[in-house]
Amino acid sequence: METWKRFHEKELTHSMAHYLQAIAALTSVEGGTSVSAIAEKLGVTKAGVTSMLRSLTTRGLTVHEPYGDVTLTPEGHRLAARTERSRDVLTLFFGEILGLDPATAEEDACMIEHLVSPESMMRFLRLTAFLRSDNPAVERFRAEFRDYQNRCESGTQSEHCPVCHGQCLARP
Repeated sequence: METWKRFHEKELTHSMAHYLQAIAALTSVEGGTSVSAIAEKLGVTKAGVTSMLRSLTTRGLTVHEPYGDVTLTPEGHRLAARTERSRDVLTLFFGEILGLDPATAEEDACMIEHLVSPESMMRFLRLTAFLRSDNPAVERFRAEFRDYQNRCESGTQSEHCPVCHGQCLARP
């Protein structure tokens, strides 16, 4: 099956990831949290929270008794932490390595944090750590990359460009 058709097979949706992260943040302080606190943190309705909690509880990620506290299961904690770490690594990569402004780096990381496989995230982490190192070759690479990203190799739309193949990707 084509990859885009498998999008629904991901462990978490974007919304689920945000709910788990919100619950994790709220429960780290209090031990349990309420539907109202989650709704306030995420800027959504209590009915929306209740609906999502049904889904998360069915998946074994949260524990929620009606009108009671909400807590994460060990699997919910694992996925919340993994998603948070993924966002941190991607934000660092986009900001420090690719040179994006902090707001764009954070937004882009947030958009894909739950989509990237753990194996790919480990490679992003290793690449980011390496590219932040004091290795002289890395320092030269960073300098060259900063210069390179501000210019197109061919300077024109050209069949010779190894990336764009005649359709300049740098132009809006």
